[in-house]
Amino acid sequence: MALEKRLNDTLEEQLRVMLIEKNNEVNSLRAEIERLKKMVAEEQEGKYRAYIKFADLQQKYNKQSK
Repeated sequence: MALEKRLNDTLEEQLRVMLIEKNNEVNSLRAEIERLKKMVAEEQEGKYRAYIKFADLQQKYNKQSK
């Protein structure tokens, strides 16, 4: 009985360790996803600002060339 109890404790402890590792991995992946979302949002905002600037310059050029 003592050997069986020790084996169960060992298996339970191994499962606990695996669960903690996976939880840490999930948290790390979530943080990476949030970082990537911010990077994409910044890139999209930069593209939008560049497009607006281009449109303004094009409009200014068209006014000057008339």
